[in-house]
Amino acid sequence: MIYSLARVLNTLFGLLELAILLECIASWIPQIQGNKFISLIHNFTYPLLDPFRRLQDKFSPGLPMDFSPIIALLVIDVLKRLLKI
Repeated sequence: MIYSLARVLNTLFGLLELAILLECIASWIPQIQGNKFISLIHNFTYPLLDPFRRLQDKFSPGLPMDFSPIIALLVIDVLKRLLKI
């Protein structure tokens, strides 16, 4: 039971990491912004990245670089280490 829960969480974290990386790459390519798959990825990652974007805006407003994906990936890594997955 515990092993299967760990596998599900590990898969979920892996999908989140992949989706965040795809979101970052897609943000550099303006031609694919209207793509349905990219919209799905954006809808999947938005709830995770938005709090970190607001936190970044609070501490350094007007910063031209978005560091929220890096922060989110670090948080996912910390969660994986805490859960020892």
